[in-house]
Amino acid sequence: MLTFISGGARSGKSRLAEQMAADAAGDRKPFYIATARKSEMPERISIHQLDRGNRWITIEEPLYIDAAAGRLPDSSVVLIDCLTVWTSNVMFSEQLSFAETAARFKNLLSISKRKNLHLFLVSNDVNEGIPLKNRVADHYIQCLESVHKVAVHAADDVYEVLFGLPVVWKKDGHYPEGVSGGNNQ
Repeated sequence: MLTFISGGARSGKSRLAEQMAADAAGDRKPFYIATARKSEMPERISIHQLDRGNRWITIEEPLYIDAAAGRLPDSSVVLIDCLTVWTSNVMFSEQLSFAETAARFKNLLSISKRKNLHLFLVSNDVNEGIPLKNRVADHYIQCLESVHKVAVHAADDVYEVLFGLPVVWKKDGHYPEGVSGGNNQ
C-alpha cells in the first residue's frame, strides 16, 4: 500500500501522514524515515519529534531511503518525510542526475512492494508559483516533479493538503470522477 501526501509549507501534510500511518500501524510501532539533516533544520525537526513522541521508531537517512526501507521488517508501516528534502539531498550532495534520482526512488518503491510495506510519502508542492529564472532551481523543481509523477502513478491513495484539509486526488488506485490526467487502474 502506497499513500502520497503533498501540500505547501506548513499545510498540515506531515500531521495528516503521521495520523494515517499511526492508524494503519494499530498497536505496532510505525517507522519514520526522516530525510532532513538535523544541522539544517534543528527547530523544525525538534517540533516534529515532539509531536510524534515515542510512538515511532525514527531513522535519520538523508540519502539512502531505499536501503533504509530494505532493512525494515516485512509488512511494516513506514512514513518518509520528506521527498522534497531527499531530492535536494541526492541532487546536490551526490550530484545525481534526473535518471539516477528516479532510479533510486523507483528502487524504494520496488523494495516497498517486495516487502509489503505500508508506505506513506510526504512531499512539498514547489511548482505552484511564478517560474524561476534560475537554472539550478528550475532543474531541482523539474526533478522533484518527476519524482512526484512516479509516486502518484504508483500510489494507491494521493492527497493534497490545502489549509489543513486533505483533498483526495486518487483513492484505492482510482482517480475520482472529473479528475483528468490519470488512467483509472
